[in-house]
Amino acid sequence: MGDIKPDRSAVPDAEIVSQVLNGELDAFDELVRRTRRPAYRLARRITRNHEDADDVVQDSYVKAYRALARFDPDRAFGPWFFTIVARSALSHVRSRARRATVPLDEPGPDGTTLADKLSDPALDLPGRQRLMDVEQALGNLSEEHRGVLALRVDADLSYSDIAEVLDLPVGTVMSRLARAREALLEEVEKLRAARFRR
Repeated sequence: MGDIKPDRSAVPDAEIVSQVLNGELDAFDELVRRTRRPAYRLARRITRNHEDADDVVQDSYVKAYRALARFDPDRAFGPWFFTIVARSALSHVRSRARRATVPLDEPGPDGTTLADKLSDPALDLPGRQRLMDVEQALGNLSEEHRGVLALRVDADLSYSDIAEVLDLPVGTVMSRLARAREALLEEVEKLRAARFRR
């Protein structure tokens, strides 16, 4: 019979970090529980690949654990950790120097495939088409645009947190986000126009 772990679900991030630093290593599991899904979603959006996203998230937890002594207890753990995830994902993409496409059978952040979502009876035909268009358009974006959109939408980071991740001024982040949104809309419009020409 294994040891029963204490319920830390209501314990603040800073206190959990303190527990880990004081030798309660299993307390790190709670930080993982709190951040695992959004971290995967962020890594998946940037890398565009399930296996790469898994690798990035695992590597990011190792980096976070090693850097825990530098964590600012006045901040939430999530944004600090997502910064590590984003940097790792961007570095991973650059090192692979490739653009990935997302097949219909590639699991997404919630574990479902695009094909699963498309077969959802609650989603009408135009809704299915919009979902496919956005996913395909995201795959056509540059690494820079995909990355900044993922940081804002998937990681829900503030402009200042994104600026920290990308080592850019906040104004530059805002203009990149605006250009990324425009590029996404442009890609969606191209897909729709190509479909109507058929």
